[in-house]
Amino acid sequence: MEGQINKVLIAIDGSEQTRGLVDYLSGIISARHAELVLFHVMPKAPESFWDLEKEPSNLPNVEHLKIWEVEREKQVRDLMRDIRRRLMGIGIPEYSILISIRKVKEGIARDLLQEAQRGYDAILMGRGGFKGAGAQVLGSVAVKMAAKLHSANLWLVGKNAGSGGVIIAMDSSESAMRAVYHVSKMINASNNSVRLLHVIRGITVSGTGHEKIFPEEYRQRLIEEAENQIKPTFDAATHILVSSGIGLEKISTKFISGVASRAGAIFDEALRGGYGTVVVGRKGLSSVDEFDMGRVTGKLVQLAEGLAVWLVA
Repeated sequence: MEGQINKVLIAIDGSEQTRGLVDYLSGIISARHAELVLFHVMPKAPESFWDLEKEPSNLPNVEHLKIWEVEREKQVRDLMRDIRRRLMGIGIPEYSILISIRKVKEGIARDLLQEAQRGYDAILMGRGGFKGAGAQVLGSVAVKMAAKLHSANLWLVGKNAGSGGVIIAMDSSESAMRAVYHVSKMINASNNSVRLLHVIRGITVSGTGHEKIFPEEYRQRLIEEAENQIKPTFDAATHILVSSGIGLEKISTKFISGVASRAGAIFDEALRGGYGTVVVGRKGLSSVDEFDMGRVTGKLVQLAEGLAVWLVA
């Protein structure tokens, strides 16, 4: 929205993926209305050092540990300065970019979670989490952030994510409408198109023997009713987006039915349409340790490796 300052926390992990975050950010938000905090939680040492330090015969390694910490901080600070220069190159004033390096206190994920709850409009991080934090589909820090950060908006950015427009996964819930408001507030209206997408699975009867229980006419009527029910939500969302300055010609709606997986259909639509960002409500996430894979949001986060997924609080 015009004149509004958006405060974004960017989690810097020191990896090459971090540089990709800048490219993504430059295409998705308005440089004139951004206030950024480049944030790094510095571990005390790599895990291998901890193993050595426990052995009395290896006490001289403590000195090596101190050298490593100094060098690590220098590397991160140099990276931060490079990122700040690049951000200034897209029009963000130097005074709007703060560098913050913190030594780990309770753990990387816990420290990042604590900082993330200090009034930011969005938390931006790579899908891999922090370097060395995990080698799964999502890094362990990213998993914990996605599962635990319920009070702030988290942007998980894939390695090759580009701007390329935004898909908002819609239903008739308050969660979906909050996602619309978030998009209207955060994106650069001149650079990005928005698609409002509603997906329903429908009733599958082929090969199940349920053709007589759920005849074609009945199933078609259910689909038509669902499509009619979502139209007022599409209209309300469109009004919000237009009011924020996004041109009506950049807003589209789509209804998809009869799919096996709603998350899969949303992901496929993003790929086919060249959209770089998918925005969803947070209702599909469960505990710190894992995603509830039976829910749309959790599945989508796992699927969309090359995209940016926004989880809106």
